[in-house]
Amino acid sequence: MLADVILSARNLKGACVARHLSYTRAAEEKHLTQPAVSIQIKQLEEHAGLPLFEYIGKKLYLTDAGRELQQACEDMFARLDSLEMALTQMKGGMHGSLKIATVTSAKYFAPHLIGEFNRSYPDVDISLVVINRDRVVQRLINNEDDLVLMAQVPKDIKLKVYPVLDNPMFPVVAAEHPLAGQKRIPITALAKERFLTREKGSGSRKAIEDHLRENNITLSRTMELGDSETIKQGVMAGLGVSILSRFSMALELATGCLVSLDMETFPIVRTWCLVHPRDKRLSPAAQAFIDYTLEHDEQVRQVINNRFLGAELTV
Repeated sequence: MLADVILSARNLKGACVARHLSYTRAAEEKHLTQPAVSIQIKQLEEHAGLPLFEYIGKKLYLTDAGRELQQACEDMFARLDSLEMALTQMKGGMHGSLKIATVTSAKYFAPHLIGEFNRSYPDVDISLVVINRDRVVQRLINNEDDLVLMAQVPKDIKLKVYPVLDNPMFPVVAAEHPLAGQKRIPITALAKERFLTREKGSGSRKAIEDHLRENNITLSRTMELGDSETIKQGVMAGLGVSILSRFSMALELATGCLVSLDMETFPIVRTWCLVHPRDKRLSPAAQAFIDYTLEHDEQVRQVINNRFLGAELTV
C-alpha cells in the first residue's frame, strides 16, 4: 500500500503542488487545468488515506502527512535515479542527465566549463538554466536542480559549496569618455556619473551596491537596463558608466569599444561556486561534474582564462 502511494505521488502532480503550494502554479508548470490537478491530488489523498494539503485562510499548506510523504518521495526518487545511473555506468560509461541552474553573470563561462566536462562524459545530457540570483536561490530552496552555479552564496540555507572561479568586476566607460585613460581615479567619481545597473534580484547588482555602500558612495543618477549585454551597449552609446564582470566584456575590451577604469577599491572580486543543498543525494552525473571540476580546476581555469582574459585590460 505504501509503495502504491509513493508511485502515485511520482506519477501525479503532488510534488509540483507541494513545491509551489499552489494548485494554479502547479497547473501552469504542468500545462494542465487547475481542476485536473485538483482531481489528481484527491486521488493521491485517497491512496494515502489521509489529507496531504490543507487551507488555512486562503493559503495552502502541507499537512504532517503531506510533509512525510514529500520527504519519502524525494529520498526514494533520488535513490532510484542514482541506482539507475550507477547501473548504467557499470555497463560502460557515464550516462544520465544533469540539470544546472546558473546566475546570469556566469553565463559567459558556464558553457565552457560544461564543455570541458562533456569531453570526458559525452553521454551525459546536460541542461543549463540561466536566471538571476533571486530566482536561483528560490530554485535552491525548492531543490529544482542537480547543481547551481552562483556567487554570493546565501548564508541562511544549509548548502554544500565548492569554489570554482573568481569573478573580477571593473568600472567601464566608452572609449571617448573623459575618465578613460586616467590613473588612480577616486571611487567618488562614480557619484557624479549616470550609472547603468542590472535589475533588482541580480547578484551583480547586489555585489555592486554592497561595495558602494562599504565605501560610502551614493549614486546620484541611475538607469536600469536589465542585463549585461544591454548595459554594455548602453555604456558604448554614452548613456553612462557601469561595473561589469571581466568575463562579460572581454571582446569589447580587446577591440577598444569599452575601457576599464583604473579606479581605487577595484576590482570587486566574487567567487563563482558550485552549490547544492547540504543533505541532497547527488546523482552520479552531478557527483562526476563536481569531481571533474575540482580535480581539473587548474586546467579548467587556464582554458577559461585563455578564452576570456587573454586581452589586456585597458587601464
